[in-house]
Amino acid sequence: MWYVIQTYGGEEERTADMIRCQISSYFMEECFIPKRERMKKFCGTWNKVEEVLFHGYVFANSNRPEELYQELKIIPKLTKVLGRENAYFFPLNEAEERLVRRIGDKNHKTGVSKIEIDKGKKIRVIEGPLKNFVGDVVKVNLHKREVVVRVEFMGKPVELFMGVEMVKTFV
Repeated sequence: MWYVIQTYGGEEERTADMIRCQISSYFMEECFIPKRERMKKFCGTWNKVEEVLFHGYVFANSNRPEELYQELKIIPKLTKVLGRENAYFFPLNEAEERLVRRIGDKNHKTGVSKIEIDKGKKIRVIEGPLKNFVGDVVKVNLHKREVVVRVEFMGKPVELFMGVEMVKTFV
């Protein structure tokens, strides 16, 4: 099952590295940070860059939540383990885990979606993870080559920024 660990924003990589180094694989199968690819312009050229998808969160896959919870107390950058009980933490529900799986690949990376823009400035997703979330798009920023998708995560609405690449425009 997947569990969410809250840490300081910008410290996700360092916290995940500490967890991987200091906690035995006996307590967890995997520790990861879902990431997204997006297009960013450097010196006039569009390049793919990788960024954290859920800021301030590290994910762990474990079948031993009680023991993992105790082991995580030694990690200094950890702010808290998210859950719904005091004794130990609870896993993401099926819908939340499915959401993270649907937007990412086996390495938990959300790729750039290819889009077309028609004459009426309507976006059509040709391929990529955005295809699953077209109805959830709340904002489009073509200048930054990203769209904002609103989803339910950890019991509240969350906005995810997903990268897009324009392959055709009809103006």
